[in-house]
Amino acid sequence: MSNGTLSDIRVLDLSRVLSGPFATMHLGDLGADVWKVEPKEGDPSRDLSPPLIHGESAYYQSVNRNKRSLRIDFRHKDAPALLLRLAEKADVVVENFLPKVKHKLGIDYDAVRKVNPEVIYCSISGFGQSGPYSDRPGLDNIFQGMAGLMAVTGIDDRPVKAGERVGDMVTGLNAALAIVAAIRARDRDGNGQFLDLALVDCLVALQAPQISNYLATGEQTPKVGNGSFFSAPTDTFQTADRPINICVMSNKHWLILCKAMGEEDGWAVDPAFATNADRVSHRDIINDHLAARFLEHSADHWLTLLGDAGVPVGPVLSYPEIFADPQVLHNGLRTSLPDAKGRDVPMIDIPVTYGRPTASLRSPPPRLGEHGAAILSDAGLSACDMQDALASGLVMEGPDNS
Repeated sequence: MSNGTLSDIRVLDLSRVLSGPFATMHLGDLGADVWKVEPKEGDPSRDLSPPLIHGESAYYQSVNRNKRSLRIDFRHKDAPALLLRLAEKADVVVENFLPKVKHKLGIDYDAVRKVNPEVIYCSISGFGQSGPYSDRPGLDNIFQGMAGLMAVTGIDDRPVKAGERVGDMVTGLNAALAIVAAIRARDRDGNGQFLDLALVDCLVALQAPQISNYLATGEQTPKVGNGSFFSAPTDTFQTADRPINICVMSNKHWLILCKAMGEEDGWAVDPAFATNADRVSHRDIINDHLAARFLEHSADHWLTLLGDAGVPVGPVLSYPEIFADPQVLHNGLRTSLPDAKGRDVPMIDIPVTYGRPTASLRSPPPRLGEHGAAILSDAGLSACDMQDALASGLVMEGPDNS
């Protein structure tokens, strides 16, 4: 059992793949009892392999801890009634179907609200619940392009997406935050509500600093590669052996950088570099100066020299290097949970350290249909009802967990 902040909250999770499951994982981390209801084929992310972890896709494993799984046939004639029965027992319903699909399944907000007036219903979609694109499918690279993120990413005219599915991830975080806010509101006035999140909207909102330039000037923010439109010197530089990043966003850090590199009487007093605006205007000149100097020594030399002086500086790490980094090791970001057979399932720990019991890792991602009987019992189905659901093919027992 959980003693987390949301330990009294039950979540009916009808979502799949990434945005919704990422949101409900955070709710589960906070203690909520998350019922992950999957179609008979399972969440499509279970098929996104290789690689596998103990026979399950690593992709699926990454966002589905602290949940219980129920496997049903969504095409069965009795599926709508069962879904509504589950929703009746839930505090929160989360889904990321195309808007028209939830109505076809009979699990839309109006239907759920009739059996559960206080429900908090969270819909995640690509473009929103209404409008000209509302029923269009899409994936993260589609939304990165349509939200303008590709227009400011990279160094040339070729559109480049971010290396991670940032649209799904930031939407999942926004959804979790919105749900917690809605729970707090319901605690105060007893009313549930409908939450509508669009991936394209969340990606646009994520770019507030960049887009603020357009709103102020009416001009498209240009690509600056690994640099910054707002500050200089900020970029990736090659050293004698490997690249490093520096980010100078204040006169204080600029003067510290100049002193560390022995330029108190050079760059530090050059009027062309006197203010951040001056340095942005002359970023190419500054970058050329720095590029030549950084090649003189190793990355470790510069990381120590500049880091000890107080300049924002860091290495460019691969994933293996991340988990060998002394600070990451100290923070304990890599962890694992044992599965039913005692095998470790590796995962990333909760990136927040709470001062009192709030969130925890309790269970690894569930096998397909692993907790079907327990969920149906918690939903109020009798043993006879459960047997009928199994016999009719509406509910399926999970596969062998070998």
